[in-house]
Amino acid sequence: MIKFSAYCRVCLLLGLLCALSSCEKDDDKSDKAVNQWIDATMRSWYLWYSDIPDKKQLNFNAEPETFFRSLLSKEDGKNNPQVSGGHYYYSTIKKKTASTTTRSYMGGEPALGFEFQNWQLDNTGTKFAANVLYVLPGSPAEKKGLKRGDWIHKINGTWTNNSNIYDLLGDKTVVLAVSDGWNNPVTHSMELVPALIEDNPVLLTEVYQDESTGNKKVGYMVYNHFTSGPDGDKDTTYDKQLRQRFAEFKAEGVEEFILDLRYNGGGLVTSAQLLAELLAPKSALGEIFCNLKYNDKQDKTVTYRLDKTDENLDLPRLFILTGSRTASASEAVINGLRPFYKVYLLGEQTEGKNVGSITLTSDKYDYELHPIVCKISNAEGNSEYKDGFIPDWKLEGNDRMILGHIELGDKDNDKLLNVAVGMISGRATTMNKDIRSSSVSFNAIPGYSSLDRKAMNGVQIPFTSEDVEW
Repeated sequence: MIKFSAYCRVCLLLGLLCALSSCEKDDDKSDKAVNQWIDATMRSWYLWYSDIPDKKQLNFNAEPETFFRSLLSKEDGKNNPQVSGGHYYYSTIKKKTASTTTRSYMGGEPALGFEFQNWQLDNTGTKFAANVLYVLPGSPAEKKGLKRGDWIHKINGTWTNNSNIYDLLGDKTVVLAVSDGWNNPVTHSMELVPALIEDNPVLLTEVYQDESTGNKKVGYMVYNHFTSGPDGDKDTTYDKQLRQRFAEFKAEGVEEFILDLRYNGGGLVTSAQLLAELLAPKSALGEIFCNLKYNDKQDKTVTYRLDKTDENLDLPRLFILTGSRTASASEAVINGLRPFYKVYLLGEQTEGKNVGSITLTSDKYDYELHPIVCKISNAEGNSEYKDGFIPDWKLEGNDRMILGHIELGDKDNDKLLNVAVGMISGRATTMNKDIRSSSVSFNAIPGYSSLDRKAMNGVQIPFTSEDVEW
């Protein structure tokens, strides 16, 4: 007969307990456990939770990314034949990362410091070049002399195409062959070494006053994303700088304003609220900027108002330059100000993101959920802009490519800016509406833009569930 001492029994019991504890921890980290958390969270917060399939139809053993997508409604996002499955969903899931929270260029990763648009430049689909949209101050690109309007024809010795264009997004050194025109020969090359770069949302500000403005003082600002500060949502450095710049606009006696949102894919609702407060007529301060309507399980509507601020310009109207990637919080500003005065849009039809998103996390799991949780409306209850806003003055044909040559803030040669100035002064625009398009004999086709990676899935709501026990 085998006999166990009391000591052996204790050791065996402890061993079994440790093994069970280890298994329990492993089970907590399993795909099934993660997916159960995802399912419960989405059924509570997702705007279209009623469209989530019955649990019996779901595969809880799938990879979390796959499982998450299986929950999403066709109401979420837009049909897009260029993406896998033919539908682009706004709601996203991603692994938690240990990278810095700084909103430096490309989320805190080393980068080259410029944004671009790739173009197909012939009718055969064999010739491509990337147009530089703008360059960040202090970036490797700026230090080597790259500027807006330049064209990148070769990347590391290979002609620009739909594949190597993504090398411009990485953290590796690249050699670029550059010219000053889409059809011009290469004039020089440059080697760019990635670095960490701070990406301030205010790229450029100007004040114009001359005969073309009717001697009115006209403010102009290129604002590229709604970010409160470089170190996350609780950092308000950029918001404070925005207030200061508007205090300067006010001190300079700015009477009219042109806001350039052509490259703004969205961001924080609180930063959008601030910008609207600065631009609104004084009579609108204290009124509703936007309402966030959640699903019936959350049963709440969150209201953001146009708070009174000393830096408010008390404008009579507003001119906004838009692009096809103007979206989310940018559209919330357009929609939020429309009840109070005329908002003129010049450029391209905006994207149409009339929804908001929050970040949902759990200490137990290594994933972040970014579901669409609310619909956004203005003081008049209007939230129906899913197809985007149609501009009052629409950019035609190849004009977007042509305007890529023009320096931002050049009111005499930037067609959209020129038209806005002409509307302010009451004079006709000094530019022939069709003259710019005539220089390109074919229909250039836009391809990938680096702006796509910066697009927000919806207006960002400053909420996190990381302190909530799921």
